[in-house]
Amino acid sequence: MRDLLVTAILVGAIPISLVNPQFGMCMWYWVTYFNPHRFTWGFAYKLPAAMMVAVPTIVGALFKKKMMRSFLSAESFLLMSLWGWFAITYIHAQNIPLFAANMDDAAYEMGHISKILLMTFVMIVVVNSRESIRNVIYVTAGSLGVLGLKSALFGFRSSGESRVLGPPDSFLRENNAYGLALNMVLPLLFFLAREEPRKWVRVILRILFAACIVSILLTYSRGGLLGLAAVITVLTLRSRHKVIAGFLLAVTVLMVLSFAPPTWMNRMGDFAGGHLDGSANMRITSWTVAWRLAQDYPMGGSFDAVPNVDVYRHYQPRPLPDDAPSSGPHSIYFQLLGDQGYLGLGIFLILMVCCFWSLLEVRRVGRRVPEANWLVTYSQMVETSILAFMVSGAFLGVVYLDVIYEMIGLTIILKMLSRQELRESIANYEGATVGEELAVEASEEVPVPS
Repeated sequence: MRDLLVTAILVGAIPISLVNPQFGMCMWYWVTYFNPHRFTWGFAYKLPAAMMVAVPTIVGALFKKKMMRSFLSAESFLLMSLWGWFAITYIHAQNIPLFAANMDDAAYEMGHISKILLMTFVMIVVVNSRESIRNVIYVTAGSLGVLGLKSALFGFRSSGESRVLGPPDSFLRENNAYGLALNMVLPLLFFLAREEPRKWVRVILRILFAACIVSILLTYSRGGLLGLAAVITVLTLRSRHKVIAGFLLAVTVLMVLSFAPPTWMNRMGDFAGGHLDGSANMRITSWTVAWRLAQDYPMGGSFDAVPNVDVYRHYQPRPLPDDAPSSGPHSIYFQLLGDQGYLGLGIFLILMVCCFWSLLEVRRVGRRVPEANWLVTYSQMVETSILAFMVSGAFLGVVYLDVIYEMIGLTIILKMLSRQELRESIANYEGATVGEELAVEASEEVPVPS
C-alpha cells in the first residue's frame, strides 16, 4: 500500500511540476529531506524519486515566463565558482597516483553535489515571491521536523540508549549529518511558529521544534551538541521574551543532565570535561592529515581524499586507535582543505561571509520599508541556520550537505526580493510626492470666487 501511495504521489507530481516549477521545487526538497520512498518495503524503495521530480521541474523552469532573471550576485558568482573548482580539482586529482583509491567515490560525490547545485540555481530562478519562498521553507521545516518527531518517539521507546539515524540510503543516514540537518531546521521551526497566525499550526511547529532538540541529543553527535548550544543561545537572544526563554533553557539543561541515559552521559561527559578519547584523538589526527595533504597538494585531492587509506597512512602523525586504517576529516573546514585545497576553502569561507553580510543588508531593508518587514524574520531564520552549520560543522565532515546549499540559495533570493521591495518603495514614494505636487499646482490654478 505504501509503495502504491508514494508512486502515485511522485507520478502525479510530474505534470504539475512541468506547469508550476515552484511546486516542483517544494516536491524536490520533500523528496530530498523526507525520503518518502525509503519508508516503503517494495518496488518504490528504489524509485529514482529525486530524478522524477527534478527533470520536469527543470523543464518547466526553462519555459517559465516570469522568472527572476536578475539572480546574479556575489553569492551566485561564488557558488558557481565553487562548483567549477570542484570540477577542476576532480579532473586534476585523476592524474595523481596517490588519489587513485578515492576516484570512484569522488565521481559519485561530483555527481551528487552537481545535482544539488543545479537544483539550487533552479530554485533561485523560479522562487521569486514571498509566498513561494515561504512554501519552500515550510516544506523544509516540515520534512525534517517530522523526521525529528519520528526519531524522538523512537528515542523515548528505547529510553535514549540507542542512537537515532536518518532515513536509510540517504544523505541523512549517518548520525552526524542527521544531527546537523536537524540543528539547521530548528531556526526555521522557531521563527515560523513565532509568525504563524493559525494557532493549531503554531502548536504543531512547536512540537516539532521540541522533538528535533530531543533527536539532536539522541544522535549522540558531539558536533551536533555544540551546534544545538549555539542555535539555542541565538534563538534565546532573539526571542521576544528573553527572560522566559532563558529560564526554559536552564530548566531544559537541568532535565537533560538529570534524566539522560548513562551511555549518553559517558560520551558527552568526557567531551565536556576536555578529555580526549579515541574519537577526539582521531579528529586531531585527521585534521593533521588534511593540513599536510594541502601543503603537498595545494589543489587538494578531490572528494573523499582524507579517508583514502593511502593518503591517510602517508600523512598521519600517529596510528589511529584500534589500528584503524583511516578516518574521515571530522570538520567541514579540514574536509574542504583536503578535498579542494586552499582555494576551495577560501571560496567557501568568502561565500559564507557574503551570505551573512547580505542577510544583514536584507534586515536593514526590512526595517526601513514597512511593507518589507517580513524580510527581517526570514533573514534571521536563514542566518541562524547557516550559523548552526558553521558551528556544528567545525567537528563534522559534512560540507556537501544539501541543507547548506538551500540556505545559500534562499539568501540570494531574499537579497533579490529586498532590492525589489526597496525599488517599489522608492517608486511609491516618488509617485506620492509627484501626486502631491500636482495637487498643489492644481489648487493654485483654480480661481478663487469673489
